[in-house]
Amino acid sequence: MWLPLVFLCIQASIALPRFVTDYPKNSKSVHPDAKLAYFDNKVNHFDFNSKETFKQRYWYIDEHFDRSSGPAILFIQGEAPGDAYAERPVPLYLAKETKGIWFALEHRFYGTSQPCKDWSLESLKLLTHDQAMADIANFIVNKTKEMDNVKRKWLLVGGSYAGALVIWFKSRYPHLADVVYSSSGVVNVIEDFSDYMQQVTDSLREDSLCFKAVFDIVNHAVNLIRKDDPEDKKELKEAMKAGKLNDKDFLSYVTELYLGEVQYSNRIGVCTLLKKLPEERDILKRIALYAELGRQLGCVPENYDLTLERNITINPRSSSRQWMYQVCSAYGWFATGKATIPLRPKELDIPYFKDICKRIFDTDLYPNVDYTNGMLGDLRIPPLLKQIVMVNGKDDPWKWAGYFKNQVTNNDMLIRVIDCPDCSHCIDLYDSKPTDHRNLSDMREIIKKKIVGWMTAKTDGTPKISY
Repeated sequence: MWLPLVFLCIQASIALPRFVTDYPKNSKSVHPDAKLAYFDNKVNHFDFNSKETFKQRYWYIDEHFDRSSGPAILFIQGEAPGDAYAERPVPLYLAKETKGIWFALEHRFYGTSQPCKDWSLESLKLLTHDQAMADIANFIVNKTKEMDNVKRKWLLVGGSYAGALVIWFKSRYPHLADVVYSSSGVVNVIEDFSDYMQQVTDSLREDSLCFKAVFDIVNHAVNLIRKDDPEDKKELKEAMKAGKLNDKDFLSYVTELYLGEVQYSNRIGVCTLLKKLPEERDILKRIALYAELGRQLGCVPENYDLTLERNITINPRSSSRQWMYQVCSAYGWFATGKATIPLRPKELDIPYFKDICKRIFDTDLYPNVDYTNGMLGDLRIPPLLKQIVMVNGKDDPWKWAGYFKNQVTNNDMLIRVIDCPDCSHCIDLYDSKPTDHRNLSDMREIIKKKIVGWMTAKTDGTPKISY
């Protein structure tokens, strides 16, 4: 008997390799002690003749703040509507431990932090990592002035894309970021990112019955699409209520249904449900149940027709178009398939993703990843920095865009991979649970001890440089 899904599909815009859905409408992530405020930031930091500003949303908690000497902890938000995340409380714990003030800054073009009147291609040209880092710099400089211009330390924390952003920021603005903590930071920009699906495949293979349940469905769907019989394809797509999708978009949908759960440390949970699929012997009925599971995860075929991504009207709850602009203009990270990855067909190749970008933006928008890496430093930057923490989860498919191979613990840096079952994307930022693996609990303590040591070391008391 098919059991109803009891797990929530976490929808963040880097959660899946190609698309983004609307932000969860029932989010309850606002911390009860957080105060909402707005900062007047520059629309274009690099147009020195413009004085135009926009309201950038942020939150702060100062109940433990020692204004005379306490540090500032800035939680950088990424490619989704911002919030005072109650479910990612580690930065707040660090503020409490160091008697610091905690800020969370929403990224431009997400949520209500909108510099332009729409999301047209012309407007989105102001959605870059350079502008985002300048937003952060301006925020730090002005908040330092507001807090009596005392030379207090700043810790920047970010996960995923924001985890990369804090590393890039430390490299570009070293005088403004004393310590940075990057969780699952994707510092390496990659065009052909087949390693994502390779890791998902490897993770699912840890449970052979779960892997087979997914493989049987994906293999059947891919073979029918390749067979190219109109009646068979129609029957297949109707079973998943995806009749409006073209063949390649349909293959993308079929192979991405479970990815958010694998990425966000719920592989074991979702596998419990996936393994029930073979109880239905009729393959089309099994596929229909697979699609129903997807709907309960929040992954529906309507997310693959590019309606959200093509819409230029601002929707504070959506992050689809903005993130696809960043992906198509700068980063890539296209989760391609190839013959050696059984859960991702080779039809989902680079030409397919080029076509996705063109269909969304009606122009040949495509990233020059060599240029982006040349400007930001890819894997060459972390070893040059001091007082940085970079942590990845063993099962995280995004770790292959991060820095983790040379694991280091010394006075200047902490670079580690958390080795435990189902330890995946940004897991170290989440609250501790009694069921956490010991390696995860130990790593959280190691991170805290390292960061608190850096943040509470004495300074000379001189003012920070102001501009």
